[in-house]
Amino acid sequence: MIVGERYMAGPFHRCFGLRAFLVLGLLGLVGCGPSVPRRYPQSGFIHFEDGTPVKTGTIEIGGAGAKWTASGEIQRDGSFKLSTVRPGDGAVAGEYQVVIRQIILAYLPAVGGHDHGHTVHAKYRDYRTSPLTLVVEKKANNHIRLVVEQEKP
Repeated sequence: MIVGERYMAGPFHRCFGLRAFLVLGLLGLVGCGPSVPRRYPQSGFIHFEDGTPVKTGTIEIGGAGAKWTASGEIQRDGSFKLSTVRPGDGAVAGEYQVVIRQIILAYLPAVGGHDHGHTVHAKYRDYRTSPLTLVVEKKANNHIRLVVEQEKP
């Protein structure tokens, strides 16, 4: 009998094979975490009541009951595109509350003529007080126009 054959057929080999099978099986069950459901493109414009665009900030959708959130940077013309996992990938279908995040350093002088525009009213900063909602539908192109109030000086 060849020693190598006896070793391969012995109890160590059977035990090692069983352990490897169990470890690989458990890794398959654990996976890489929950998968994100299909996302649908969501874009829009945000402007003040007088029609001037909100020029800076971030739109965020979510809320108390939302399983997924998405956000998008507000461009200088008031446009935005929502992202969940990758830039511009959209949002999971559903109804959401909307908040607007702005960080404006008002005490610093404008650099090079940069105008950050007006500040949105404080009520839009928190899911508990923002009246804005958005519905992401299961279609190829979702577009919304949001109208907000300015913060009073």
